[in-house]
Amino acid sequence: MVRIAVIPGDGIGPEVMTETLPVLEWAQGRGLDLEWEHFPHGADHFLSTGETLSDETFMRLRDGFDALLFGAVGDPRIPGGRHAEEILLRLRKDLHLRVNQRPCVPLMDSLVPLKGVAAAEIHIEVFRENTEGPYCLKGEFTEQGATDFAIHTETAVSCLLRAAFERAETLGAPLTLAHKANVMKYGHGLWMRLFQAMQPEFPAVRSGAMHADALLCALAQRPRDFGVIAADNFIGDLISDLLAAFQGGMGMAASANLAVAGDPVFGGRPFRCGGLFEPVHGSAPEIAGMGIANPAGAILSTALMLRHLGWDEVAQAVELSVQQALQAGAATRDLGGVLTTAEMGRSLRTGLH
Repeated sequence: MVRIAVIPGDGIGPEVMTETLPVLEWAQGRGLDLEWEHFPHGADHFLSTGETLSDETFMRLRDGFDALLFGAVGDPRIPGGRHAEEILLRLRKDLHLRVNQRPCVPLMDSLVPLKGVAAAEIHIEVFRENTEGPYCLKGEFTEQGATDFAIHTETAVSCLLRAAFERAETLGAPLTLAHKANVMKYGHGLWMRLFQAMQPEFPAVRSGAMHADALLCALAQRPRDFGVIAADNFIGDLISDLLAAFQGGMGMAASANLAVAGDPVFGGRPFRCGGLFEPVHGSAPEIAGMGIANPAGAILSTALMLRHLGWDEVAQAVELSVQQALQAGAATRDLGGVLTTAEMGRSLRTGLH
């Protein structure tokens, strides 16, 4: 039995999750041995109970479930986003989900804003280190201003780079390391050293490094040249959000947060819960409750989860259903259409039989 923990969270998270759960019901109806359980953790739960994510709940998620399906966290009622940090960032860090995989695979030509570039010409996957870098939440205010710190360890960087090399090898795609070692000589210098040391292990992978600012320019000019991109937490975040625009916007973007089997923290073996899957768009409180959020990113994240669990054929069916609906004209407001979240969800699931 495969067990999935569902955490809708805040803002538009519950709205897009409502349109995602029928995909799980459809998969279950096809004979897949899975079940799911809802968890209330988010802003409302925090404001009513004071709890973000207790140690007891964390251990239940870690040891009792195979994957987490996540909506979004973030609520303006909680200044500083404390609950978001203690829920999502803790899950990423304490489950050692070092790899944030963000695929950019546009599903129709009209959603690609680049002149003369067809959807089929783009397949880019960002492999972003998920637990360290400038997002380590280490810093302080000083009399002179403020200081933020970045952490880069050989363990985390090596795990991310190996996963990126292996994915590029599987896809037969080039691998590019995005860095700023020219100015971040220590942290990104470590990335460069480990990347260069790993290159000989993957002779079939065409690999190289680029300054991140130059890479952003190149992605807009010649996206066909890129396959897998490896980066730290901050740079990977920026690149993957740019690539979301190639797919039609943030509402279309999916992501997977994954543990790495060779991570020495586990002695080579992950916890039972080896992945968290979430749309990239965040909680979008400015449109929460309006019924206009695009559920495509959440449904495509569910497809990523199904593939991770070993059900590739089922995942492909979900992705094809989304693509067919888009090509037939299904569109929420962010895509230039008029469909509500519920109407879009039904359209995206039409091809599931």
